[in-house]
Amino acid sequence: MKYANVSVKFPTELDRELEQFLEETGVYTNKSEFIKESVRHHLIELNDEPAIAALRVEQLLARAEQEPVSDDELHARLDDLRQRVDEEGVADSIETARSETADDYVDHA
Repeated sequence: MKYANVSVKFPTELDRELEQFLEETGVYTNKSEFIKESVRHHLIELNDEPAIAALRVEQLLARAEQEPVSDDELHARLDDLRQRVDEEGVADSIETARSETADDYVDHA
């Protein structure tokens, strides 16, 4: 397995907190292992976000406009994305975004 080197800068307080956690628990062998697992969990969470699923659909449609794709392939991709989308979550995200946008507009008007 190949590894990529990534440089991460933490505030000193967070670094101390992480070091203390590692020393107290021994759950992870080192900071690198902790960071890899944290990134993996965060990616899983992001991939489950309705807003991310909606963004992917939007990008797929934009690419479809630029690069012709057969109807069957496009429908297959959309069906796959549709199965992964939590419609209620998307509706909630849209409502929240609209509300925040309206609040921002009122605050700046």
